[in-house]
Amino acid sequence: MDFCGFERIDFTFQDREAILVLPNKENEKKEWMLKTEYFGAFPKFEADMLAKGYYLAYLKNNNRWGTDEDQRAKRDFAEFLHEKYGLNRKCICVGMSCGGFHAVNFASRYPSYVSLLYLDAPLLSFYGWSDEFGNKKSWIEEQKKAYGFKTEAEVYVYNDLPIHRLHTLTENNIPVALVYGGSDKVVDPHTNAGMLKEYYELQGAPIRSWCKPECDHHPHGFEDNTDLIEYIESVKL
Repeated sequence: MDFCGFERIDFTFQDREAILVLPNKENEKKEWMLKTEYFGAFPKFEADMLAKGYYLAYLKNNNRWGTDEDQRAKRDFAEFLHEKYGLNRKCICVGMSCGGFHAVNFASRYPSYVSLLYLDAPLLSFYGWSDEFGNKKSWIEEQKKAYGFKTEAEVYVYNDLPIHRLHTLTENNIPVALVYGGSDKVVDPHTNAGMLKEYYELQGAPIRSWCKPECDHHPHGFEDNTDLIEYIESVKL
């Protein structure tokens, strides 16, 4: 089995589906990316990074809402990859859409395992959906189930979401590469990407953002990742 022409290894880790994709050549630090959700979706960035010698890994989540159990599993997975394959303990988290929920929660809980966050149209709160998105009720039911909430009110008053944890990222000086669509009708760009950008800039923390003014939630990423990758390689910890 391969991934964009690169060797792909599928296995089980802690009773979860796991994937490791090998570059054709390694960089000296054995650096790697962790796709935090939606493995295989919009893979151009990952393929470009694999071509530069980065590994790519994925660990299946129990849900897409960034719960602590999933973040502990990612920490253990990073240790496993370090011990078995010699990969650097720190990874680049690739978080698209709800993957941003996982990426920020993981980085804020285990900052020593993250060298940079690449976030693309990230969702950062339970209530960050655009008003034009029509399935909020189904998402709320997912959130209740993931966190064990019994009522919708518990969802709305919960105050330990990724948007509330940005201070931990800036305190640890974790760089962010942020891409988002200015016309996103699914994940509201103002209350998610926009708030992250504003907070990082106010704190003087390392961030570069790319707004695609006419872009909706999809497609994620760019056809040409040269500028994005140059920034990432210049600032990653």
